[in-house]
Amino acid sequence: MTGRSSTACAAAFAVALAVAMTSATLAGRQSGVSVLELKAVANRSFTIRLNAPAAKEVRVFVDTMPSSAALPLNRDPAGVWSGTIGPFAPDVYMASCVIDGAVAIAGHVHITGTPPEAWDPRKVPHGSIDQRWYDSRSLGLFRSAYVYTPPDYDRGSATYPVLYLLHGSGGIEASWVMDGLANVILDNLIADGKVKPMVVVMPFGHPEASGRIGNLPTFVRRDLGEFSRDLFEDVMPMIERLYRVKRDPDARAIAGLSMGGNQARQIGLGRTDLFRYVATFSGTMGVASGTVSSDTIRQTFATVFADPAETNATLRLLWAAVGSDEANLLAQHKLFTALLDAHQIRHTFVTIPGGHTWHVWRRNLRDLLPLLFR
Repeated sequence: MTGRSSTACAAAFAVALAVAMTSATLAGRQSGVSVLELKAVANRSFTIRLNAPAAKEVRVFVDTMPSSAALPLNRDPAGVWSGTIGPFAPDVYMASCVIDGAVAIAGHVHITGTPPEAWDPRKVPHGSIDQRWYDSRSLGLFRSAYVYTPPDYDRGSATYPVLYLLHGSGGIEASWVMDGLANVILDNLIADGKVKPMVVVMPFGHPEASGRIGNLPTFVRRDLGEFSRDLFEDVMPMIERLYRVKRDPDARAIAGLSMGGNQARQIGLGRTDLFRYVATFSGTMGVASGTVSSDTIRQTFATVFADPAETNATLRLLWAAVGSDEANLLAQHKLFTALLDAHQIRHTFVTIPGGHTWHVWRRNLRDLLPLLFR
């Protein structure tokens, strides 16, 4: 069974769940605590007002700062704490409060600048987002995938290349839209002529039932084999049946962040007959034995290293990025790239400032998309 529902319904559920969880978290820290205002203001800053009448101290920080650097808010006689924080580089930030030592998420704030960033909404033609529900025969579960179609898709008959874009551990199929702003990035880059119009498929990376009213995923299951079967036997056939996508491997890419980066690397390099573009953003390094070393990387990707000439002839792009603050992942990726270099396998490895956050991954997607399907 498949179904189509509006983005608004899916987004409303995700937002309502996030708001409910945030409110519950704040209320759980202290009675009567609530966020009254959180908004961007001039000079790349934001204001926050928080009702916390019983609190003795309230400080605020964003997700590019350690909690130890949280900045103090001022209290009025009614117990409302407020302040203006900034300036920050243009981006989307998650703000958190430290209330008498306890940390609670306050919400997100979007700081804009000039010129606009790739993820800033602009008056350009916009693509569409579908939430496609399906019965996964391979898993025996009711699941969904988000699907981006480019502007004018519904007014033409052209076929498009397809990118399978995977989220990280604890994420959902909506993560790349809700947090990564992937559809906004695609709209802007397509409008600027920097990216070929494409269909982007965002499946649920944990092999369990998708979240819906009455069902909250555990996010515990990470079995690569189960996820791969769902992708090959259910998701890809559904996409190729219902959407006008090209079916040759030169028009198919797979990419992901963190857990999804490991999935993309292992699936993509294991099935170069299906995917000719493979990319990872802060991808965890899954290996056969569980301990990352040059030997276990070589063992895990034996077919890649066995015939470098064939690998180079088959892959159109092998691309990886890691935030400069991700020390462990950075070290593991350097082992992998050293092996690729030693076997003269073409690849690109980049680092950008930042840690294991959406600040890095939004930029990674922005930089990868122009390289696909050229």
